Amino acid sequence: MTATQTEIIGVGENVLVVIEKEKGILERGGLNVTVTKATVGLAVEEAKTENARQESLKHQLKDQTALTQAKMEHAYVVVSSTIDMMMGAVEKNSPTAKIFQRMRSKIRQAGDYTAAEPLPVPTPEATQ
Repeated sequence: MTATQTEIIGVGENVLVVIEKEKGILERGGLNVTVTKATVGLAVEEAKTENARQESLKHQLKDQTALTQAKMEHAYVVVSSTIDMMMGAVEKNSPTAKIFQRMRSKIRQAGDYTAAEPLPVPTPEATQ
């Protein structure tokens, strides 16, 4: 199909006008004008209906994309802040905090960020 949607609708509507205008000559030539108009009219209306539906879905998708991006940004801030709090809870420069920090730095790498065994939590005595 090389015609645009607008062109197809326009030609279809023009055909309906011409069929009505030239009804006599077309019927004398053996064309069933009533059936032809109904067929063309239905095809054009269905196309217009689906085009309108598609446009509506495009707008909905655009709105949904904006909402999704906002929720993703919020989730990142919450997750990143939680990692900061986790690091602070185990002393920011401790080995365990460095493991927590790597969770954020590995965000674009595939893999599991969970520890295979419980992480060591520094005690006040160990940091002195």
